[in-house]
Amino acid sequence: MHKSVLDFIVWVLLLGGLVGFAMALVKLFGGGTPVEYGVLGIGGGFWLLSCAIAIYIRDKLA
Repeated sequence: MHKSVLDFIVWVLLLGGLVGFAMALVKLFGGGTPVEYGVLGIGGGFWLLSCAIAIYIRDKLA
């Protein structure tokens, strides 16, 4: 049960991070301000870091 919950959390965090980075790239190339794409990029990076931590925890439990 714990592994399936962690699998779900990993996917949510991974997809959230990728969406954050995609939105940052859209703002970067679409004429957004540095604050807009900077905050989106940092937020996406935090989600991907959280995904990596969840993967590490999942592997330690297995």
